[in-house]
Amino acid sequence: MTIFKQIALLVSAFFLILLLVIVSNDFTRTSQFQQGQLQTTAQDMATTLGIAIGNLPEGEDNATLEVLFNAVFDSGYYTRIELVAGNGNIIHQKSQDLGISGVPDWFLRLVPLEPARGTTQVMKGWTQLGQLNLEIHPGFAYSSMYQAFISALLWFAILFVVSLVILWLVLRYVLEPLQRVKEQADAIHNNKFVQQKKMPVTVELKRVVEAMNLMVAKVQGIFDDQEKTLGEYQQLLYRDKLTNLGNRRYLLDQLQQSISEESGRHGCMAIIKIVEFEQLRDQHGYELSDNLIRILADLLRQAQADHGAERISRFNEDEFAFLSTADESAVTDFVGKLFDDFQQLIHKESDLAGVKLLAGICDLEVGGDPGNILSSIDYCLSLANTRGPFSIERQQSSNLDLPKGKMQWRSWLESVLQSNQLFLVGQLAISNDRIPVQRELFVRARGQNDQIVPASAFMPMASSLGMSLDIDKEVFRMVTSNQDIDRKIPLGINLSAAFFELAEAQEEFDQLLHDCEQSSTRLCIEASHHVLSQHPIMCAKVSDRVRKHNHQFGIDNLDLGLSLQLLQTAQFDYVKINAKTLHEMSRNNMSAGYQALRTITDTLDISIIAVAVDSKEVVDELKSLGIEIMQGNFLGSPEAI
Repeated sequence: MTIFKQIALLVSAFFLILLLVIVSNDFTRTSQFQQGQLQTTAQDMATTLGIAIGNLPEGEDNATLEVLFNAVFDSGYYTRIELVAGNGNIIHQKSQDLGISGVPDWFLRLVPLEPARGTTQVMKGWTQLGQLNLEIHPGFAYSSMYQAFISALLWFAILFVVSLVILWLVLRYVLEPLQRVKEQADAIHNNKFVQQKKMPVTVELKRVVEAMNLMVAKVQGIFDDQEKTLGEYQQLLYRDKLTNLGNRRYLLDQLQQSISEESGRHGCMAIIKIVEFEQLRDQHGYELSDNLIRILADLLRQAQADHGAERISRFNEDEFAFLSTADESAVTDFVGKLFDDFQQLIHKESDLAGVKLLAGICDLEVGGDPGNILSSIDYCLSLANTRGPFSIERQQSSNLDLPKGKMQWRSWLESVLQSNQLFLVGQLAISNDRIPVQRELFVRARGQNDQIVPASAFMPMASSLGMSLDIDKEVFRMVTSNQDIDRKIPLGINLSAAFFELAEAQEEFDQLLHDCEQSSTRLCIEASHHVLSQHPIMCAKVSDRVRKHNHQFGIDNLDLGLSLQLLQTAQFDYVKINAKTLHEMSRNNMSAGYQALRTITDTLDISIIAVAVDSKEVVDELKSLGIEIMQGNFLGSPEAI
């Protein structure tokens, strides 16, 4: 119940009691007054009429008395007038029956009035003619009192309504700061921190607002501290101090994600090696060698801006590595241009004029082994070294028979969509109690010779050709049309970046969510951390739409470098983090980073789902960390649905 309703009830009770007290007192006094007035009127009229009868001329008959009695009856509520002789005989008498109209019975019972009687001796000179008796009916008094009561009640009602209106206006003004306090609390629930700048005049409310502002500031401070801790952790765990690029651990983690079943990525890995780096450092010192490292790092950053390399690291002291979703031909061209730019640049540095580079490139295969990929690249580097400075060697590790060139890719994708060659597989995310929490869906395609082509092999090209949105829609169609899907378990769908880039897709998306809701299909819509960082506002809108239809929204493959501010742009139900990352965060001096992560997710009511769980040892360690939901091949490989 609102404060206004509570106060209104109190005011109503007060007015009711006041009305009862006033009416009670007023009725008592008024009834006594009216009774007295009736009695006085009756006696005065009896006296006046008695004098008039005594002054009549001798010989006047009953007709004259009748005229006098009628005149009195016509002047008021008189029920009886009689003139009684001294011997008790009635000389003349007139009476009538009167009722009370317009006054309810309850009022008559509430205010008991008696008929008033007046008596006087009628004298003719010194001779007594008799006694005059007169009686007045209380009907007029009742009518007068009832009209006064109704009028008072009406004014009371008007006063009550006016009081409530004034009360509402006053409370609205006085309690406006409390409404803003509520909005502050709602904002905190929605992961936003808002402080009131306008202070209320009321001292008590001012204290409440000040306390709320202090709490908001404190909570925001806690979040800022945790974000800073996570940032420091990321720098310590995943960054090279000299270049501020990713380190070896970072790239290996990214490589594992790229070749996993959960990944929608594909492409190549390349390593660029500085020839005889140790000799250069020994000969010229750390300053020159560090300067060389910075030059290469800057060139790679520029390459990243040009989309030639997407995930860059200083892999070893003398090696840089990067992952790209482009094909090996495009990556080879990019490395060649990088070598040209480097050679032009070092000509200006005489001490670096003799520095040489080599490159090895390996195509990535879904489900491949990171060790085999690195071995392949090492072999490529060895081969490049035999061929001379600035040589580039590449090796393909994929055994899939895939199209070559954009025209062939477009034709193949169109054929796959038109002939319904896409199908879904699902992998369960389960709780520690072995209860299924979610089934993440992965899209596959049937290629030539009955090959199964994972999404990581064709989605990058579909995105490049502007066809990823068509595949998203096809996934929704398959979800709603497949009657064999177990709809008791929420289905996870990872939307492509194209969906978040196209605003016109949102209305259609709303209809798709509605269709799933109508078919009792619960969804877990996911966006990668890359999509979130590129389209934070659109992610927030999608989150609102998803929640409106009673579905969930989450982040897939959370990058710990993602700022807290981005986490606050949309309401997330869960985040998926690589199990290896969680393991690294919990080790020794890294534990503060994990605690910061848990503080943020617990406060924002975000569940953590560990993915890429590949052994019982990993499961046991995650349980010790308090991770309650896991997903990975050890717990169950993706299965056709």
